[in-house]
This record gives sequence, structure tokens and C-alpha cells, in this order.
Amino acid sequence: MYTAPQLVNLLEKQHQRRGISNLFKKGIFTLQWRSKVGCFPHPDVETMVSAGEPCGAWYVANGRPGDKRELDKNLAQMPELPLNGYIPGSSIRGIVRAWAMKRPSIRKQMLNLLGCQQGNVIKEGKIEFLDAWPETATKLVLDIVNPQQNFQVYHEGQGKPLSIYTLGDGEDTIPVTVAIRGIPGEVSPKEVQTVWEWVQQALSIHGVGSRTSAGYGQIKAPSDFRPSVELRQVENGSTTKTFEFKLYSQGCAGANRQQQELRPSHWRGWLRSWILRFLLGVMSKDNAERTLWELMGIIEPDTHKGCVQIRMIPGEEIWGDSSSNQPYFYVWEGKLQVTAPSEILNKIILPIIRFAVSTGGVGRGWRRPLHIFYMETNNRSATRGSHLVIKHQITNPNTKNRETQVYRLPPKPENWTSTYDNWLTAVRSQWAERINTNANQSLEAEVFSPRTCAVYAVPGPYANPIDENDFEWLETDGVETRGEGMHLIYEQTPPRNYKRNPDIGGNAADKNPHCSWASIKRINIPSHEIEVDCQEIVCLFMGGKSPQSNHIRARFLQDLNEIEGNVHLFGISP
Repeated sequence: MYTAPQLVNLLEKQHQRRGISNLFKKGIFTLQWRSKVGCFPHPDVETMVSAGEPCGAWYVANGRPGDKRELDKNLAQMPELPLNGYIPGSSIRGIVRAWAMKRPSIRKQMLNLLGCQQGNVIKEGKIEFLDAWPETATKLVLDIVNPQQNFQVYHEGQGKPLSIYTLGDGEDTIPVTVAIRGIPGEVSPKEVQTVWEWVQQALSIHGVGSRTSAGYGQIKAPSDFRPSVELRQVENGSTTKTFEFKLYSQGCAGANRQQQELRPSHWRGWLRSWILRFLLGVMSKDNAERTLWELMGIIEPDTHKGCVQIRMIPGEEIWGDSSSNQPYFYVWEGKLQVTAPSEILNKIILPIIRFAVSTGGVGRGWRRPLHIFYMETNNRSATRGSHLVIKHQITNPNTKNRETQVYRLPPKPENWTSTYDNWLTAVRSQWAERINTNANQSLEAEVFSPRTCAVYAVPGPYANPIDENDFEWLETDGVETRGEGMHLIYEQTPPRNYKRNPDIGGNAADKNPHCSWASIKRINIPSHEIEVDCQEIVCLFMGGKSPQSNHIRARFLQDLNEIEGNVHLFGISP
């Protein structure tokens, strides 16, 4: 029998009987995704899992404690724990306190109402925060942490995914009851109402628990909440940019690779890696990584909170839908919000996003356009790659009306060069003492700069192979779903042995997988050089190799440059 939420109801009735119901506030908040909040010791290992109350037998497995860190074993043996998860009241209080400390106009009032410690003197608070329990019993479930930065950017070995346990399964939203109560005789009903407004605003802005910058802990306040003008103020001069996105993909997954799941962490990893690629082009490796954690935060070796937050808002109608014909692809539609200090967001982060969406997708297969791939091992066709469309709202300078436009760079060299130059100017202004544009020309990594990569637009395929509205393949001949860039990367006859080559095309199926050094994006813009309706944007990272060398990436660059109808958009050339 699940009785945990009844405490809030009993306390509410108690306040009503005593005639002090105006000192009690509660509301139904909605946890939008997973939450990693509080801590509970895993009995078999040092790993900490989210706060929970035992609700069943726990059979401790034999074997090394380290085994419990391995994702596949946990997925098979312990996909969920016998713990009903909740959000500790202390966590809610801490979030409200941290939020209020950033607002000088209410800081003094907050310290008076929530309490504080000055030296050895502790001033007790006047507001109690109750534990927030889901309306229905919700066990903690397995989740995955899988750092990709070293693998994706530095082409080092694939990281080992680790297990964590969270409140929420990544699919269903979770209604939770949040409540506070004022201590009679210590606080007025008006002050309780004020703190309740703080609770709603703080939770909806910051989320709950740890890893909130990666999308964990997103929580929605009750629908009737209307913050005051003062509480609506943007934090620390930050601005939020909202995009509409539609992702057509071979599939994305979390802990269970058989279950389709687009995660906030996919977006955060995507943005983090692209920021690092750009910073490596203008700073030493140490300074680039230092700047990265200032922007995006870091957990180890020392914890530091970044200033850039990214939030994914799933669409209500299209989320993980599959195509109507085979080989299946999957579609996600929603909104993406990026928040950062205004100067950082507008001049540094948004230009990087514009380059990123112009050269690839997000999630699994992001380095390839959505296409059909014939698998020789089992004699069947499969979908590979992704097709990402991001749109934003702009104001038409002539009509003053709001319009929706695709967010990308046009296939014109002058746009690519000017956008990069403006970005570099902003970076120089922000971190002048760290700039060194020649630091990483020999670094074996994906470095995005005019000296370390090349971007070309090449013709094909003849037409868009998918119906983006009805989610179906219009072309099922795999060869016809690819343009000249994909035809080149699939060459496997020496000296053009590019396919499954760790030094250029990558090999995801190998026991020791390697990323491709080239990303390819299909755009539905006709070529001015050849009569086709689509083009492919090919971004080649040289990884420290000279265009004049005998390395295979130099050979690939030469072949790119010789494709009929190509347009050199950015970076080096043979």
C-alpha cells in the first residue's frame, strides 16, 4: 500500500481544523523527464542513486562491487530498484534558497523566512518544506551516463557507459505534490504566499536535483501559477533562444538500446562537442577545455556550474513515431531552448549552433544524412544517419510580422566566412588572453577552423528521399538516397578505401569503434551547378594532417575538390 503522499493531505486537514489553512500551500508539479535528486546508497557498490523509500526485497548479487556499474548487467538484473522515489524537501528548500540568493531585492527576506547561519549562530527558518512524493508509487529505474567528448572530438577509445538510477523512466511525466507550511506565530499568510511563489518560480527555472544542465529534473509548475513582474526578471542578464526542431533518425536510445528515446543529454553532448571543436581552433587544448567548462560546466575533477543551459521540450503529437514503410526511421518533434548570458548566447553559442546544424544531425548517426544502407551480414536494408531541421522565429524588417525560418547557413562561401569571422571577433573580445589560432594545427582531433577543416557543398541526391510530412521513404533504392559526398565516403577500392576506414570513414561496427572524420548533411536546396534538388554539405576534419601530405584524409580532400559541381564553402583546400 502506497501511503507516502497521505502525509501532505493529513497536514492540510490539520491546518484546516485549526483555522490556519492560509499557512499551508500545496500544488501538483509535473516532472517532465528523469530526476537525479537526493541520494541513497546502492548496497552493492559505492554508486549513489536517487532518494527513495524501500518498497520490496533487495537481493544482493554475488560478484565484484564494480559489476554493478556495468550497464548491460544492470539492465538484465536490476532494471529498477525496490525503492519508491521522491524529491526531498531539503532539496526543494536548497533550490529556492539558491534562486533567491541571486536576487538582491528579496535576499534579506529569504534569509529571514528560510533561515541562515552566520558563523556559529544558526537562525531557524519559519517555513517547512515537505517531501514531494509522486501521486502514484514510482520506482527508481536504470539510466545511463555515457560521456562521448573524448571519443567524438579526440577520437580516443569509446567511453564505458555507467549506470545511475533516477526518478522517472524518460517516457511518462510524473505528477508530484509539492507543499510548504508556515510555523504558526512565526510567519504571516502573506509571507507564506510569497515563499510559495518563490517555490514555483525556482523549480520551473532550475529544475530539481543534479545534472539539471543536462536536462534532468525539468519540472513544470501548476497551470494556475502566474509569477509577479519581479519574479519574471531574467537571471544574471541571461537570454533564452527557442528553436523548433524535427529530427528524422535511424534511432536514438538510452540505457535500453531496443527502446527509442531522444534524450536531453543527446542535445547537451551535441552542443558541448561542437563548442569544443570551435574553441580548439582558436585556443590551446588546455584553454579550450577550461573555457568549455566555464560555459557548459564540469563534474570532475572539480565541480563547476556552467552558464549555458539547454532544455528539450517534447512535442505533444510527434515523439518517436516510426516511418510508414521500411527500413524504419523515427521522428521526434519538439522545442529546444538554450539559455545563457546575452552576449555569450548571441555572439558565441548561436553561431556555433548555426554551423552545427548546417553540417550534421544529432544523436546516433549524426555524421551521416538519413539514407538506406545495405547490410551484407544479414542481407537486408537498414536506415542510417539523421536529418535535423531546426527553425526559429524572426521579425520581418519590412512587415514587422513574426516569421518562421530554417536556422542554418546557406551554401554560399561568403556567409560561412563572415559568420565565422564575427564569431572569432566575439571570442577575442571575451577571452583575449587565451587566443592562439595556431595552437592545434597538428592536434589529432576534430578542430573547426579555416586552417584545420574543409567544408564543401556537393550535388545530390536527385531529390529528397523521404516525405518529411508523412514519414515515409519516397526512394527505397539505397544508392539513390545518397549524394556525391556519401558515394565518396562509401568508396572502398584502394587507393580510395574510405569505407570503414578508421582514418576517414570510421567504423561503428568494429569491436573498437572509430568515429568518422567527415560529417555529411543533406540540404533540400537545389544545386546551381548540376540539376538536382538536393545537396550534401561535407565537413572534413583533417585531424592534424596537412592537405599536401600522403595521408588518406588528404586524398579524400583532393577527391572532394574534384567532384563535379562542388562549391568550396569554408576552410582549407588541396
